Amino acid sequence: MDIELYYQEKGNGEPFIMLHGNGENSDYFCNQIEYFSKNYHVIAIDTRGHGKSPRGEAPFTIAQFADDLYDFIMQKELKKAIILGFSDGANIANSELMIIKGNHFVANKNPEEFNKVVDGFLTNRGNTI
Repeated sequence: MDIELYYQEKGNGEPFIMLHGNGENSDYFCNQIEYFSKNYHVIAIDTRGHGKSPRGEAPFTIAQFADDLYDFIMQKELKKAIILGFSDGANIANSELMIIKGNHFVANKNPEEFNKVVDGFLTNRGNTI
């Protein structure tokens, strides 16, 4: 990854990644961070060019954001994670990078590695939680 993504984290337990929508940032999830951090290790990411994350030189596309997410998960060596995406955050999680098989993800790139990482999926396509 050509940039370092900004993220907020709070709590302990199973990793719970939150991805905001277009034009937003991780602050969008302030109430959800507080609520879910009681039982999870919440990680709310500012995607490339949003909030406190730099834009970088890579394309500004959902596919690039998904690559950034994959790289972030690999860099953090997360064993498994729940992903919640709102609007474009759901598009990122659901992008060409990842395919859902049953209740597990399989990645188009390095599927043998990624299938071990992400174990759950929550998505919200436009409705407020």
